[in-house]
Amino acid sequence: MTRFEIRVPERELNLPLCVSCGQVFRWRRIEEDVWAGADGQDGYVCRRSPGGWEVTTNADERSFRRLFQLDRRLRDVEESIVALAPELAPYVARLPGLRLMRPRCAREVLFSFLCTSNNNLERISRMVGWLGDLGEPIAGLPVRAFPTLERLALLDEEELRGAGFGYRARTIVAVARRLTELGGDWLDRLRGVPYGEAHACLRELPGVGPKVADCVCLIGLHFDEAAPIDTHLWQAACRLFFPEWTGKALTEARYRQVGQALRERFGPLTGWAHQYLFYDNLLRWRARSSPEGADTLVP
Repeated sequence: MTRFEIRVPERELNLPLCVSCGQVFRWRRIEEDVWAGADGQDGYVCRRSPGGWEVTTNADERSFRRLFQLDRRLRDVEESIVALAPELAPYVARLPGLRLMRPRCAREVLFSFLCTSNNNLERISRMVGWLGDLGEPIAGLPVRAFPTLERLALLDEEELRGAGFGYRARTIVAVARRLTELGGDWLDRLRGVPYGEAHACLRELPGVGPKVADCVCLIGLHFDEAAPIDTHLWQAACRLFFPEWTGKALTEARYRQVGQALRERFGPLTGWAHQYLFYDNLLRWRARSSPEGADTLVP
């Protein structure tokens, strides 16, 4: 077990915001100012300290820094985004410390986002937590490793439906079995091909549409030019860039056009800009909704 302190101001890393805004789904607060979570085989317990965070992990400090992209100065990212799109200044200002995460385990990212269709953050987290509980405990930490592909391939559709996965059960089972056929390193190998090719390959998996493919490209495969377009991103894009589409449906053609427009505007910062647009719109939705409302992620 490794312990270290990350000295970083909250303005540069708001860890609770990063792990609860829809990028990852297996982090939780276990006590005041203490968060626990996992990335594949790596587990973390993070306790707030006067200078930042005290971290206990079975991985190492380099893994933690990579997960939160701490090699990048967030202020520089924010200033670059605002320079490219001044209209995003209030979005960036509203979410200080929000970072684009880079999980190491693409398998966990894929199966997590298979749970997101027509769903909300609370329910997605329950589903991904259920899948995570199939993994092996990580000694000394209150988290489990994400299950192996072999374990996932043993899942039964009815078992998943009984656990509340609904129609997503069929997709999860089919994808697990297809990945078994493709080979355990198939997902990781996609990091070595161009973004467009990786996106197309993911679309060939059973039940994977353009949004889930882009989520995996951005969060799991680390293509910073990916721009997942869900309900919240679509609403934000219409409000800021495509007012003529306000109130209209998100078709595949419009999906491609919005993604390309964001890539042309933000280049390698597209994924970062996406996070501000997505989560700001989610907060707007929550503010308009009743306390009992659910924060729907995708159409």
